[in-house]
Order: sequence, then structure tokens, then C-alpha cells
Amino acid sequence: MVTRGRGRPPASDPEALPTELLLVAALDAFAERGFEGTSVRELARDLGVSHNLIPQRIGSKEDLWRAAVDHGFGHLMMAMTTTFDEGLPEDDLGRLRALVQRFVEANAARPALLRIISQEAVAPGPRFDYLYDNYIDPVRVFGADLMRRLQASGELRTDSVALMYFFMTHGAGGPLALPALAQRFGDVVDPNDPDAVRRHATEAVAVLFEGLRAR
Repeated sequence: MVTRGRGRPPASDPEALPTELLLVAALDAFAERGFEGTSVRELARDLGVSHNLIPQRIGSKEDLWRAAVDHGFGHLMMAMTTTFDEGLPEDDLGRLRALVQRFVEANAARPALLRIISQEAVAPGPRFDYLYDNYIDPVRVFGADLMRRLQASGELRTDSVALMYFFMTHGAGGPLALPALAQRFGDVVDPNDPDAVRRHATEAVAVLFEGLRAR
């Protein structure tokens, strides 16, 4: 639950609430409670603003969901672009590994996105279509050609982008998306700790590319 803390704008000054803060809070609320369980009125109350602020600034609840998702995935995509800016290995396998490493790290730092994908991907619907068309399918298209080349050269066992995607999101992303279960396993990863996220991603990618067997 989003709680009103010191320095939050009062309801009498709704314009003082930055839109970015509103969208971050909305994304967390949708990730925690699901779309149907999220109340725009409750979110406004938790943020300490007028219940009219969100409809006036963003629009409907559907509009708020899309805006929050776009904001979250926008930051994810910016994090991914740093991999290209820093340069990728010249060989295909090294390039794929570097991209997977960065993808796992970027998603681990934003577990709300993983939870929303898990919620909406259970059954077909317009919100799932929005996620798939805008943020999941581009990943599939990008990785398909690279994985086909690697399988053809004998460097990969499969060219299944779907299998790779599930390993990255629901495998490596599991401890972040399911923190209560991770707690029971004693494998909690703090998404606010970059070093912990990097260690988790490095270990997950090593298992994905090299298998469980110690060499």
C-alpha cells in the first residue's frame, strides 16, 4: 500500500504531485492488487490528493493502467539501451548472453512489471494484447533471428524465443516477482540493491547458458 509520507502534497494542492510519482505508485498498486482490485479513489487517498486528480490528469482507470505500464516499460527500455551504448561482443553467442544479462537485471530492478505480465497473461484480453504488442513481441522479434543463427551453427540447443523469454522472466525473475516464495526459500533479492541484482542476474544467466552441472 502506498502511504502518505512527510512532504507529500496535501489534497488542497493536487498540482504539486509529480505525474511520475503518480505513475510509479499506480504501477505498484496494479502489480500488488491486480487491475480489478485497484481502486483509483484509494490510490488518490493513499497519495494524499483529491480523488478528482487522477481522472482529471490521466483519465479513466484503463488510461491510468496504460500510462503506468508505458512509464515502467519506458524506463526498462532505457536501461536496455545502455547495453548497446556500452557496446556488445562481436560474436552472436556473446551478444545474446550480454543482452539476456541486461534484460534480467533491468526486469529484476522493476519487479512490478513482471507481476503485471503474470497477471494479464493468464487469459486473453485487451490489456494482455497491449502488453504483448508493445513490449513482449518486440523482444521476440529481436531475438528470433539471433537464436536461429546460433542454433544453425550448433551453438544453441534450441531457437525457441518463447523458452528463452520464460526463463528470463519467470525463471530468473521469479524471486523478484514472487517475494513471499523467495523469502521461504531464503533467496530474497533486494531490487533496490544494484549489486544484489547484478549477482542474481549473473548467476541466473550462467545457469541458463551453461547448465546446472559444475564444470
